[in-house]
Amino acid sequence: MGRKAYWIIIGLFIFLFSFGCLIAPAYASGLRVTFVIGQPTYWVNDQAFSMDAVPFLSSGRSFVPLRYLAYALNVAPQNISWDGATGTVTLKTTIEDSAYFEIRLGVHNKYLSVIKRVQSGEAQVVTSVTFPMDVAPLLIEGRVYLPARYVAEALGYKVSWEEEGQKVIITASQDITLGETNKSQLLTSYTGTQAIKKSYLWNYHGAQYQWQIIVPASLREYNQNLEKILEEWNTLGSYERATLLDSLPSSTKEFLLSVLQAPAGDFRPWVKEHMNYTYTNNLALELHRQAAKEGYNRFYEAEFILSFVQSLPYIYTPLPRLPATTILEGGDCKSKSILLASFLKALGYQVALLEFPPEEFGNNIGHEAVGIAFDTRELPARESLFYFEYQGQRYYYTETTTPGWGLGEMPRLLQNKVAVVYPLE
Repeated sequence: MGRKAYWIIIGLFIFLFSFGCLIAPAYASGLRVTFVIGQPTYWVNDQAFSMDAVPFLSSGRSFVPLRYLAYALNVAPQNISWDGATGTVTLKTTIEDSAYFEIRLGVHNKYLSVIKRVQSGEAQVVTSVTFPMDVAPLLIEGRVYLPARYVAEALGYKVSWEEEGQKVIITASQDITLGETNKSQLLTSYTGTQAIKKSYLWNYHGAQYQWQIIVPASLREYNQNLEKILEEWNTLGSYERATLLDSLPSSTKEFLLSVLQAPAGDFRPWVKEHMNYTYTNNLALELHRQAAKEGYNRFYEAEFILSFVQSLPYIYTPLPRLPATTILEGGDCKSKSILLASFLKALGYQVALLEFPPEEFGNNIGHEAVGIAFDTRELPARESLFYFEYQGQRYYYTETTTPGWGLGEMPRLLQNKVAVVYPLE
């Protein structure tokens, strides 16, 4: 066996509830930061600092300039970065000698991620928490604004609003560290119940990878409810169906209708389901970072991600599974293909689902796979790479069911079969 790389990621979450303290404050307990609506000055205790932007109110929410909020909370200027291509701001701060924290958020994106990274020998331990905000950050004249509490509370501070004087007040709260006991308490308080933790071990290019993923129980329950509705849909009368649709949140209703209206074998709605896609998007980013560390180009990054999906248990189910369920419980060709397509779509790959209809096999099951488009310069010098062409684009065949299939390798049984190509946007 070749080199061994141990990559451990502990805790990749989507929390559906409020977010508490994750990082111990850098200041003493007497810290008091004040922003005043409409004033180009903020105060740290009694010291005033000038800004080239001013806080403002919008729809009853107070927005403060992110850069100056970060300064006030002891984030150094060189640790604040802006990616104009993606509209993402990253804040970094070192809390311990061997650990540092990142806060990532994007303009017009209602999710914020807090990541703790610790390097210990050959292992990297990453604690990543992603949670929803009720408003998205705004980009105005080159400055990013957002309500102060999201970043401040992520860094362990308390935020309050004083109506008199229209002041946003930030004060230091009690330190909280990420010891095992506290992590368990955090999981319970954020999700309302203990989240589900699973460990994965797989091999790729002579390296062994270990990944520990945590899925909130609320997301699993959400998926179970959706899948139960789909299982029971055909048993409902027209009145019951209409009543059920009226009772569902708009995003859930949109998913359900898109599934019911899609042709048989078109599982694109399952890839795009909002709650699961948000969750797998953050998982995909961690896979991308590891692939970058290994020096993989886009072809081998996709194959590396494929190797993880192939390692999940193969379990046949009549209906497809949503991505988070497949991560927890495994799945068959359709469920694994949905998961892989979700990962790759989140990373900007041009992807299609490939359906081999049951009549191609003379049975009632058929087969599902993934097709991935590449620039010819990204392709390796392999003897043959199988692909399906659709509207002038080549989608290279990707088998998700079991380990060992390289990207572009195709089972002999399928090589003379016709596939229906369903591109993702």
